[in-house]
Amino acid sequence: MAARPHPPPARTASPFLLVFLIGLVALALGAGLLILSFDQRDLRLPGAASLLLGVVMTGGYLTNKLFSGLYADPLAYEPPWAKLGRGEGPPRLPAPGKLAAPPSTPVAIDKLVDFPEPAPPRRPPMPVSRPAPSPPAPPTWTPELFDRMTPHQFDAVCATLFAQSGLETRVQAHGPAGGVTIWLYSRNAQQDKSQPVAVAVCRLWPGQPLAVRHIHPLMALMTARQLKRATYATASTFTDNARKFAKYNGINALDRSGLLALIATRTPAQQQALLAIALDRR
Repeated sequence: MAARPHPPPARTASPFLLVFLIGLVALALGAGLLILSFDQRDLRLPGAASLLLGVVMTGGYLTNKLFSGLYADPLAYEPPWAKLGRGEGPPRLPAPGKLAAPPSTPVAIDKLVDFPEPAPPRRPPMPVSRPAPSPPAPPTWTPELFDRMTPHQFDAVCATLFAQSGLETRVQAHGPAGGVTIWLYSRNAQQDKSQPVAVAVCRLWPGQPLAVRHIHPLMALMTARQLKRATYATASTFTDNARKFAKYNGINALDRSGLLALIATRTPAQQQALLAIALDRR
């Protein structure tokens, strides 16, 4: 049920009106005394004082009336607590020891207090996921690997490669220029085990194909030892005449392609052992 508004309070007579009337009396009295002072000079001072008092009192009243139309009447201002007395405005605090509302009554606290809206929480920027770098591929045997070998590395690779065949090897170096002669002995020979069953000559020969004149000394070595099998291994290539000469005299001509094919027949562990020798830079 809505509360009825209280009737406006009755206006009482302004005290300024009484002051104004007294001021008029003072003005009249002062004017009369000044007139009488022409004959009696003793009345000048009381007449002037009465006239001055009348001017002040009537002037204050007239000034109040003048400014009352320009400014709101301060007595008409209704203070905030007046609305609280009529049951209007924000809710009043309950009496000590009493609840402001029954426990079951929901209270919207945001309507009672103007809380500032909380700023949304700042989330840290999501880290940019970058793919993990793939590990470098392990080195393998390629034709270009022979181009990075030194003559002594190539000789060591060939000596190890023929030793992996199961035959006993004896290596004879050719000197600082590189190249080796590998004598191959059979462990299962029935007669003279000191007699080699084959011989291999290995030389890098970078950048030039091998001709018949390069293979001819190997055929002379076979004849001196009465050997029927021999191998000439190089990281270069052979001319067509050199291949024909080698095939006719029982010599296996191994260029870099033939060496890669022979290495591929070895076990993975043996291939890694050969690769470690080829990559060793000591």
